[in-house]
Amino acid sequence: MPDERPKPPTNAEFFLRVAEEIDRNVASGFGGAFVVVPPAGAGNPLATVILDARQDGTTFWLMLKSKCDAELQLLAAQERNNQAGFLRR
Repeated sequence: MPDERPKPPTNAEFFLRVAEEIDRNVASGFGGAFVVVPPAGAGNPLATVILDARQDGTTFWLMLKSKCDAELQLLAAQERNNQAGFLRR
């Protein structure tokens, strides 16, 4: 039986998906978009299109910062878990 699980998107597909979302939603008040693809093993890619009728720059930068902060917290937790290995059974 063949493996029918969806394959994770390639790095380029993150950019293409965001571009398609921008095209589909530009009339809804495009508030910005970002794609962040870290090197392998350095966190998860982030891909977001922001719809904001006010097109507020502060909202855009706060959303990007909060998503990056969340990824940094995950990486820090993983690093702490890896370093604490001698305390585990």
